[in-house]
Amino acid sequence: MSAATQAEDPTEPGEENEGRRRLVRAGSFILWGVILGYEVVATTKHPGFANVVTTVAFALLFVAVNLQMWLQHWSGNRNWRRVIGKLHGSSYISEQFSLPNRNYLLAELRREMPRARSANMPFVLVQVSLDTVDEVRERRGDDFTDRAINSLAEVLKRITRNSDFIAHTGGATFCIVLNECTREQCYNYLQRVPGVVAVSDGRYMFDVPAAARISEYDMESLYATDVLREVEEATPLRRREEKRSFSEAA
Repeated sequence: MSAATQAEDPTEPGEENEGRRRLVRAGSFILWGVILGYEVVATTKHPGFANVVTTVAFALLFVAVNLQMWLQHWSGNRNWRRVIGKLHGSSYISEQFSLPNRNYLLAELRREMPRARSANMPFVLVQVSLDTVDEVRERRGDDFTDRAINSLAEVLKRITRNSDFIAHTGGATFCIVLNECTREQCYNYLQRVPGVVAVSDGRYMFDVPAAARISEYDMESLYATDVLREVEEATPLRRREEKRSFSEAA
């Protein structure tokens, strides 16, 4: 799939609306200025208490109206920027671990797929999750389960290279993109991934099992969702109990 670029319309709907609002503000400012100027000239030609009071009142009203319009514009922009920031964070960042989320992972796959095809160098997508997390939560509670997920996240962040990409795709599931890596080479990474996560309940340590799935990009898939679905539907690797790491299932 080639990266297609589309010409952007120079006049976006938001920009057009903002332009209209600016014209309205400018027209209002000019109109008030003309009225105020007329009152000042009239008061200068025919000074008197009534004319002075009227001119001062118009001046104060002119300042108040335009100040209110400016404050509304400033407050609206500030609130809009705050909303956009929250939407951006919720769209691309996992709040639980401050890691890229599923949306960010799909965007990263869309960037990586054309590069892998052009360089003829595949990448491997690894999914690591806690096994039977619902059962663990039911038996041990939310706090214990959250500590187990946090422990897994810390291990994965520690063993993943800066050149690779790690994302939290929801719940107790994480995905790692190993760039310029084949299926055979990814087992060096999997040797460092624990097959169980040791968590304390305050009295004893318990091993929470983890599952790992892998999928090598085959240079044929055209959509990032297909690449992610392939690893999600892959057979979990078999854990070697003595080494607490993973090997490929038979």
